[in-house]
Amino acid sequence: MPILYLKHADIDLEQWNAVVALSPQRQVYAMSWYLDVVSPNWEGMVEADAAGIYKAVMPVPWRRKLGMRYVQQPLFCQQLGIYTLEQSIPKATYQAFTEEIYKRFRYVVDYNFNTENQLPPLPLPEVQVEHTLTLYLNLCISYEQLYEGYSRDRKMNLKRAQKASLQIGESDDIEPIIRFFKEETAARIYGGVAEGAYEMLRQLYQVLREKCVGRLYYTTDKQGRKNSGCLFIVWGGRIVYIFNAAPQHGRKQNGRTLLIDHMIREHAGQEVLFDFESPDEREPDILHFYKSFSPEAKPIPVLKYNRLPKGVKLMREARMRLVRKLRG
Repeated sequence: MPILYLKHADIDLEQWNAVVALSPQRQVYAMSWYLDVVSPNWEGMVEADAAGIYKAVMPVPWRRKLGMRYVQQPLFCQQLGIYTLEQSIPKATYQAFTEEIYKRFRYVVDYNFNTENQLPPLPLPEVQVEHTLTLYLNLCISYEQLYEGYSRDRKMNLKRAQKASLQIGESDDIEPIIRFFKEETAARIYGGVAEGAYEMLRQLYQVLREKCVGRLYYTTDKQGRKNSGCLFIVWGGRIVYIFNAAPQHGRKQNGRTLLIDHMIREHAGQEVLFDFESPDEREPDILHFYKSFSPEAKPIPVLKYNRLPKGVKLMREARMRLVRKLRG
């Protein structure tokens, strides 16, 4: 079956969403309404039969800078890749989809396939396939068994949160968690966080509420102050830990431990994967926190290449060297 490259306006969104939702690889990130927020005007590749029925799809999140179109993984979108109605994806399909991107874009900063995609070596000049990871906790067993998998420190911190009499409440107000992040986390991120990222989060949360798949929780202390917040996406047999933050006064009260445990307890014994959306190894403290719940690491294939003119490459490499130096 041929691979069709489609502009956003030419995509049959009903067919697209049906393939994603019914695929073994299904993830909320690839639904059209999700992509519309994190990558407006996204494009896509489709494998269709002779009758035009979609059999496989692959989103293409593109951006433009200095008049040049390039591909980059969007914010709040850890994985994409190929979604198909078949149980397995032939090597030829991976080859056909990636060759189509290669023909149309000279630069791919990073494109994350999903954990169900087994991206083979690609015989294309300058193409690299690297790997990052995420952490999945399968909730199909009882809560008691899941709790036994917690590390000693995690159990102790959970008990501290419970003894502090923190109250858990669901909310429809995204602003406190954004404020916590701005005050306590953004300053530690090199270069800061653009205001556009927060606006995207607001828009995404609005869509998640409309689709009834977003769950926003806060913990409140004895003084009635919110002291942690977590946003989860519950869709397609997965819980995605998409965003979280805590103010200074709440960081030591382990509210986020309590909220994660709450979601684990609520969905224990179900065929559900809890996805911690793990950071890279440059954030060892966060990774250590997530691993304390005993999840399983799953690799994410990452496609990268740079076929820009030599002068542009040299400028970019010099900039990246400066960034790495400043980061220390």
